Amino acid sequence: MAEAPTTLEGWYSLHDIYAIDWPRWNDLSRADQASISAEASSVLAALQQPADGHSAVFSLLSQKGDLCLVHWRRTLEELRQAELTWAQTRLRSFLVPSYSYLAVIELGGYELSQHAAAMVARAGTKPGDAGYEAAVQTEMERIAKPRLFPAVPDKRYCCFYPMSKRRGEQVNWYDLSTEERAGFMKGHGEIGRKYAGKVVQVIQGSVGLDDWEWGVTLFADDPLVFKKLIYEMRFDPASSRFALFGPFYVGIRFAPSGLDQVLAQGLVR
Repeated sequence: MAEAPTTLEGWYSLHDIYAIDWPRWNDLSRADQASISAEASSVLAALQQPADGHSAVFSLLSQKGDLCLVHWRRTLEELRQAELTWAQTRLRSFLVPSYSYLAVIELGGYELSQHAAAMVARAGTKPGDAGYEAAVQTEMERIAKPRLFPAVPDKRYCCFYPMSKRRGEQVNWYDLSTEERAGFMKGHGEIGRKYAGKVVQVIQGSVGLDDWEWGVTLFADDPLVFKKLIYEMRFDPASSRFALFGPFYVGIRFAPSGLDQVLAQGLVR
């Protein structure tokens, strides 16, 4: 049996996507719309400043949805509380759920363990020495912490999609050895590093938590970067041979104070 890789976990993650019931919303007076928007804006502002975690809101393009709320929290209980807090707003009755995705921010050990081992060896501790394995684990956690518990990147656009690895008759990711999977992911990572500074990628593991196996959220100030990065990765064997992709959602971030403008005029500031 192939060996399962080591993973490190950070924030629990929830993407909540809604369509607005525009006919019902447009039947309201402008005064009622402003009042409902003000209440929801206040709730969004509070959700963005939790004791432990982060939230953000995006205006979506296409008919897949209108609003996407992204929540990162330390525990499932805190994530559920964020979900319920939003559900209790008056605006929520004018929103139709169109998609949601539950996961946990994750880092795989393929390259991380190699990097950590190199750092430990550089410090003078070698394989076979007492405490070597513990030192590597500690170094992995140190390296990974900023990526496991990040703030929502301060970028204008986001792109979210779920994905899985093939388990079909011709190719099966889960039958590969650790070394084979590591080789594929090394090449995948090299492509991602070419876009450093242009895009921030957050990988979320959802095996046992949702219908797909991973969720990927990309953040950038230039939305064309999403197309270029994902298109290039499609030619990498880790994707071309083994990847299955779900729906893609693209949104524009706005401050909670801009919710009324988004709902009234479609503006995103």
